[in-house]
Formats: sequence, structure tokens, C-alpha cells
Amino acid sequence: MSSPPRQPCPEAASPDALVPGTVLGPWRLSGQVGRGTYGAVYRAEREGGGAAKGALKLALHPRDERFEREADLLSRIRHPRVPRLLGRGEWVGGPWNMPYPYLVMEWVEGMPLYDWARLRSPTSRQVLQILAQLAQALEATHRAKGLHRDVKGDNVLVGPKGEAWLMDFGCGTYVGARPLTEGPLAPGTRLYRSPQALRHLWTHRKRGGAYSASAEDDVYALGVMAYRVVTGTHPPPGTDLEAKQVRRQGGRAGRPPAHVLNRWVSPELSALIERMLADGPSQRGDASEWAEVLERVAARAGAAADLPLEGAVERVAPEVHAAARSRDVPRWRGGALAVPAGVVAGAYLVIALSAPYIPDESWMALPDAGLEEQGRIGLADAAAETSSLFMIGHGTAEASRSAVTLDMPKGPLKGQKRPPCRPRWEVEVNKACWSQVGTVSPPCGAEGYEWKGFCYMPVIAPERPNTSDGR
Repeated sequence: MSSPPRQPCPEAASPDALVPGTVLGPWRLSGQVGRGTYGAVYRAEREGGGAAKGALKLALHPRDERFEREADLLSRIRHPRVPRLLGRGEWVGGPWNMPYPYLVMEWVEGMPLYDWARLRSPTSRQVLQILAQLAQALEATHRAKGLHRDVKGDNVLVGPKGEAWLMDFGCGTYVGARPLTEGPLAPGTRLYRSPQALRHLWTHRKRGGAYSASAEDDVYALGVMAYRVVTGTHPPPGTDLEAKQVRRQGGRAGRPPAHVLNRWVSPELSALIERMLADGPSQRGDASEWAEVLERVAARAGAAADLPLEGAVERVAPEVHAAARSRDVPRWRGGALAVPAGVVAGAYLVIALSAPYIPDESWMALPDAGLEEQGRIGLADAAAETSSLFMIGHGTAEASRSAVTLDMPKGPLKGQKRPPCRPRWEVEVNKACWSQVGTVSPPCGAEGYEWKGFCYMPVIAPERPNTSDGR
């Protein structure tokens, strides 16, 4: 496809400083609306009286080949949850009068997903409906033999009627596209990387070798995003072998399910998020399955799915929220935070420090609780099989409750931190340091401990540094 002729614009000093009224090809800019690592986004209108409005994304670096690949990928996708590609071209300017590629996408009205969740305090059913739309967008992308590779809340817009769009395919690729970067991983956001991608990064940190991303990586990122929406924080990385601080028990990462951090998350939604975050790629299912399952679950979910997630702020852990001092964990403001930063930090500290550090290659024999060897499991079946586990905190039978509640041990666990217990969110119980999970009542999940009617996680002492000179 031939590109429109280059449009010189000598009065502009840089691509992120174009003034309203600047014309690029058939598009007239009316103002800048955003700026990212690789591009500046402008609102644009088609010249000549046309009614079309677009979002024009202009490269910040001359001859950036990412823009051609993004445009090629968007031209292959036809779906209402993905903005249409309206045009492409080049702007010539900057200090050295160089060509900067641009592309124009359909203009959509909406707000970023995490802002939407913070301001609207959605229910679990509404979150399920949003996820279903995004799964449909991913299905269309994968059907076009493409990958998004940067699914996250910043790249999702939600409209006033709950319609969602998957945005920014700048990190995307498709079958047959030429690789544009060197190194183990393609551009993306680390918090949303799959366990397989992080393991590859670790094993190839010295000898190179590019990771081959798959559709299951996009599904995993969808799960990370969903977890962030309903809990207010990202789940711990699927594996963090650079720091060698992953907690492993029975081949599974120690991640509190979403409903443990926010008791207003419906059991159905919590179970499905866990399935998206499964360690084994084949256990996550594909986007087409997710589109169908999420729609069905959203339609059939019980009354718990209609409780606003906002309730967790005022009713789960108000006193701990007042005492929180952590600046390292993202904190929602405005009423949609599922659990305060101090509580999240306490619950997650155990994930990084609750077991002896693993040796360099020990991750290689860590299947997803044996499921990987059994082949793909249908998502609907998986949700049904796990529903009893994720009913905790939502009125399950007493027998099920006792099955996921651990009594407080009479002494410190192996490797657990002992007094003095600091900072202030650590609690001393039976000569050991513990972190209270908000004011969540038992059952506490498979890895939580009950004490005086509340749930606690052990705080593990950091490993002592090796002071010898041996190598």
C-alpha cells in the first residue's frame, strides 16, 4: 500500500509540539490529547468537510518502523472493540527535517479502564461484561494471526455505556512481521508478562534468544488487568527469577485470589481470574473461549455479582487503611480501592520471602499443580470445578469453610520473621511476626491463618547476606 505524500511542516520544531490547525495529509489537527514513549496522539478531523474524526498518532522518532507494523496489524483486524485504521502517512519536520510516520485511528470516547473502575465503582457483573468485550477484541486479533503483547488498563478505554475498546497496538505483531527489536523480550510491560516470558528472560539473560510470544500471553495479561481492577493492585509476577524471591508451594505461586483481598468480588469472577493467571499456558484457554464464558457468566452470575466493589474500602479494612504508609503499592483514590496499600504490602510480602530462595534452575520442574500434563481443560468446566474454593467469604457451607482455614501455629514457621516486628502493620503472635489481611474474616484461603476471628499471613525473615569471599 502506497503512503500519502509527505507533508512538510517547517514551523513545528518537534512531532510532539504540533499546533492546532496543522495539516498532515488529509487530516487537520485540533489539539494534542496524549503522549507515550513512541508517539504523540492528536485529535484530528478530515479535511474537505468530511465528518470523520480520528486519533492521529505521530511517531516521536524518525522512520520508526513500529508504526508501519502497527498499521499493518490494525488493517487486518475487523472488530467493533478495536478502533478502525483510517489512514497513515508521514510528517516531515523536526530539527533535521526528517520523516516521522503517523497513523490515524477511529476516534472513540472513553476513559482509561483503571480510572473508570476508580470513579464508577463497578460491580463484578460489569467487570465481567468489560472483560468479555476485551476477550472478543483479542479473539479478533488472534484470528488475524496477530498478538497485542501489551494488554493493560492503560490500553483500554471504557465508554459511558460500558462499551470497551482495546487500544494501542504499538507493541503488537503478526505472523510474518519482521522483528524490530533485539533481546530476549519484545517491548511490553513487565507486570503483565507471563511466567513463561519471565522464565525465558532469566535463562537467556546472558546468551540472548528471543521469546516467542503466544495468544496465551495476551490472556495472562488480561487476567493481570482484571486482578488489578478488582483488587487495586497487580498480582505478584508469575515468576521473578531475577530476584529469586518467588514463593512456591506445590508447584503454584503464592498469590492471594482476588476475593481474599476484596471480599466483594463475586466467586465466579474470582475463579475466572485465577484461571487466566494459571501458570501453564494451555490451562488459560484461548480468547474465543473466554469471550463465550465471560458473557455467559456475566448473564448467569448470582446476586453477589451486583455488589459494588467500592464497599471494600469502607467495610473491609477502614482502620488499616488509616494506618497505611506504603508508597510502593498503587493506591486508588476516590472510593474504588479494594484493599489499602499497607494491607496489600503485608499480604504480598510473603510471596517474595516465605520460602528459602530457589536455585537457579529449580523453576524448570514447576508445573501448574499437575494440570499442565492433563491437557487443556474447558473454561466452563474449570470455573465449575473451582467454584467451591472461591465461594469462601460468600456464604459457603461450614464444611467448605473449615477446609480452607488454618489455625494459628503455636510457634514460628520455618524461616518466619521473629520479633521485633516492624513496620507497624506487622503483628506479633506466638513469638512470630504476622501480617493481618485487612479485617477479612475466616475462611482465609489455602495459605492464610486464623487468629481471633481474622486472617493473617506470615512475614518471612529476609535471607542473610553471604559475607564470605567464596565464588
